[in-house]
Amino acid sequence: MNQSNILIIDDNKDLADGLAMVLEIENYHVTVAYNGGDGIKKFDAGNYDLVVIDVKLPDMYGIEVYQDIHQKDVDMKVMMMTGFRIDQVFTEIVGEDGLAILRSPENHMQVYEAVTKIKDAGIVVVVDEQPNLATSIYDYLTAQGTKTILSKDDKEAVARVLSDNVEVLVLDFNKPIMCGLETYMQLKKQGREVKTIIVAEYKKEEVETTDILRSLSITGCLFKPFKPDDMIKMIKYVMSS
Repeated sequence: MNQSNILIIDDNKDLADGLAMVLEIENYHVTVAYNGGDGIKKFDAGNYDLVVIDVKLPDMYGIEVYQDIHQKDVDMKVMMMTGFRIDQVFTEIVGEDGLAILRSPENHMQVYEAVTKIKDAGIVVVVDEQPNLATSIYDYLTAQGTKTILSKDDKEAVARVLSDNVEVLVLDFNKPIMCGLETYMQLKKQGREVKTIIVAEYKKEEVETTDILRSLSITGCLFKPFKPDDMIKMIKYVMSS
């Protein structure tokens, strides 16, 4: 059986090297990088079956590394490692004054108030199971005189924001919340920051967990601290999916 090639990107050298050692015992071939820039270089130079990325790296966010990899190979399997809660990850990127998380808001006024309160460009995450929630939020904001666009596709969202003077972007991808964050960061990298509402489907486990990607993973997610066996199980699951 051919060895699977895994790239681990984590600035915690002891953790990264320890995981590599455990995985090599399991007959995986492992390459390690200790920052995002080096990780991208090693990805470009190698041929990998899976990339494991820490959410927070010293030179860039793990999501930025994921974006770079995803643009080059849309089918590449990527796992994230994090010890952060969802609010902590978003706060790292947009700042404490740029984030609001609303779970099952009682009315659209709550969403509108959250949008007006976030400082400059920021993110409002609305988690609910209500059908057509994004459309109704868009209708309400538009009625309030706020120049708003609604998008169900990341490429469309980026193109429309870059070409128009948009005040609020409403994202309804029917995908993990992290996909909305990726779109926000794509715009930010191109010098266009806009208040963004990410609408996500309500799920019980999303409300109860304190971790970020348990059900909002890109391909898979590990939460620090974890046991090596947990990583091996997750990798086997991801590689077989």
